[in-house]
Amino acid sequence: MKTGPPGARGARRGREPFAELLHDHLEEPALDRGNLMMKLRQRGITLIELMVAIMASGIVLFALSNVIIVNQRALQRSRERVSVQSYTMVLMSRMARAVRDANRLEVTGANAFRVRDLNGALTATFQLTGTAAGPRLQMDGVDMAEVDCTRFAVTTNADTTSVTLDLELTTDDGVAISELNTVSLRNRTSEY
Repeated sequence: MKTGPPGARGARRGREPFAELLHDHLEEPALDRGNLMMKLRQRGITLIELMVAIMASGIVLFALSNVIIVNQRALQRSRERVSVQSYTMVLMSRMARAVRDANRLEVTGANAFRVRDLNGALTATFQLTGTAAGPRLQMDGVDMAEVDCTRFAVTTNADTTSVTLDLELTTDDGVAISELNTVSLRNRTSEY
């Protein structure tokens, strides 16, 4: 410490450096408060302060990683649902187009039908079948989509020129996406 005339700054003996800085700060004008913080910062940080900062950072990072993981799972489920919904619309559109373009429609069961052209030739067969991968909607014996088809129903309507197609596909997490469509034959010939 500096020694000097009594009453001069820093002349007080026996005080800790912090107490001296604080006392000196209190004697300085109020506009110079930032100077005390700067002087205190020059001391450095202790090991305990460093450990507390690391622990706090770890807790924040852990919480953020959990939020990110939850959001990624939700995004994946949402993408899967959109994909299954797209499959449902595409499959229904393909079946409806086949019915509209057919000359003759033959409903062969509650979950199967065939369409024929003007010459009577078979153009497509749609049916719900159980495979090793699960229940699948098939067109001419080939799976139309790689998702479970939990419901496919073909219902003839009273006018005998239209059918109602009811299709339901299910996502891996059990959400069912369904579509109902009434389709009329253009050439008005059907057999039930």
